[in-house]
Amino acid sequence: MVGIDIGSSSVKAVELSYEGGNYRLENMGEAMLPSGAIIRKSISRDDIVSGVVSSLVSRLGVKTKKAVIGVSGEAVALKIVNVPRIFLREDMEKLVPDLVRTSLRRNVSGVNYSYTPLFRHNGKSEETQVLIAAVSKKTAQEYKSSLFSAGLRAQIVDIDAMALSNGYAVFCRGRGQRVALVNIGASGTNLSVLDGTVPFVLKDIPLGGQWITLRLMEKFKITYEEAERIKFSIKGYGRYDEIESVFADFVARATDEIKTVLDEAEDVIDRIILSGGSSRIATLADALGEATGVPVEISNPFRNITVSDSRFDPEYIEHLAPKMAVAVGLALRGL
Repeated sequence: MVGIDIGSSSVKAVELSYEGGNYRLENMGEAMLPSGAIIRKSISRDDIVSGVVSSLVSRLGVKTKKAVIGVSGEAVALKIVNVPRIFLREDMEKLVPDLVRTSLRRNVSGVNYSYTPLFRHNGKSEETQVLIAAVSKKTAQEYKSSLFSAGLRAQIVDIDAMALSNGYAVFCRGRGQRVALVNIGASGTNLSVLDGTVPFVLKDIPLGGQWITLRLMEKFKITYEEAERIKFSIKGYGRYDEIESVFADFVARATDEIKTVLDEAEDVIDRIILSGGSSRIATLADALGEATGVPVEISNPFRNITVSDSRFDPEYIEHLAPKMAVAVGLALRGL
């Protein structure tokens, strides 16, 4: 199964297989998207996005035709609600459309929706928590269509925040812990807080690494592509002090936004796991750990997946691993 993560600045693909109780990495790669191809998590240039997906899949030699694709941002609405347990056995299918209208404030005819019981509460409780999610039909079809030219069929359209949670749940350690999964993408940040393996907070924060790119463009009067190139090569650009201030502002903003969500959760968090392209910004993990008082680590979604050293350069895997957390979670969802 291949997981396709179409972000605002790049497309990530991960192909996994499962045999004999083990997951194995078959293919993995990333291809950059030009500025404007994705705007506010909506595909604005379907021809360009489709071409990049097709080129990436062809270059990697992806074998499977089955895919799981993820969406996030304004087209997605999700909420965790309390539902009497009796409805899970009998009337949930009838209840969900009403919850979409009342809790998510979406027109049922314009969205694809689903629900997932979370069972976080005590087994004797008369209520249980249920995740209600809805995705704009237009957005879902745009993302599915982007796979056609690559010969892929999107069997599942998932939500990025849930892909993070599912990926962690497959391999998690410390099942009694409360863990915050924070994926800092280009245009936004997906945040999931899990009690063991069950999410009880799911949040999209409209702040991502593209904020840095736009500030670099503005400050130095350079192109989008130039700003992207220097984003992770500060010293090599020759104007370190000025660039450092841009990164410091981003770290302060991101730390404040993430801490606010975690404070609202009103639960003790045992660990924070960072992923996404901007997770490796030098001071971010330390700043977030200091602000929250919680240990922070960088994600490696391949830690419990068999990876052939003869096929994949270990340094390449280590470099790209944090970026691939959502794509890995999507691929695992389909296996």
